[in-house]
Amino acid sequence: MKVFVSHSTKDIHIVEEFKKIIEPKVEVYVAAYDAQPGNVLWEKIETNIKKSNCVVAIMSKNGSRSEMVQQEIATAKTHKIPVVPIVEEGVVLKGALVGIEYLKLDKRHPDQTLKKASTYLKKLKKQADNKFIGSFILVVLAIIMVSQFGE
Repeated sequence: MKVFVSHSTKDIHIVEEFKKIIEPKVEVYVAAYDAQPGNVLWEKIETNIKKSNCVVAIMSKNGSRSEMVQQEIATAKTHKIPVVPIVEEGVVLKGALVGIEYLKLDKRHPDQTLKKASTYLKKLKKQADNKFIGSFILVVLAIIMVSQFGE
């Protein structure tokens, strides 16, 4: 499972804490750690959002004002990729996040919220793994049936 983290660059310390908690059980993608000099930044971001199973949006005061964060959330929604908002106290959600359930972020103690997010993402990963296993079993059964009828 791959998680894209949408955030303001001013909140990289929160992202680093999140990565420590969730990895290696879940792959965490942070654009700032994937330097591709000479390439178009938005293409890199959009490609990795599309490859992700989920977007975690760090909606701090900085993140909620970031046009890039808003664009990343809109891209995820367009491609029907779930967005899990982590919202700092006092931030009012707008646009695509209105009405979406979120986790409250206390910036003085982000580890508690990030652990809750980690638990939820591990649950999503298990569901995705089970869905993959179920699909794999169906494919194997279909191959067996086709091979038996083909003889």
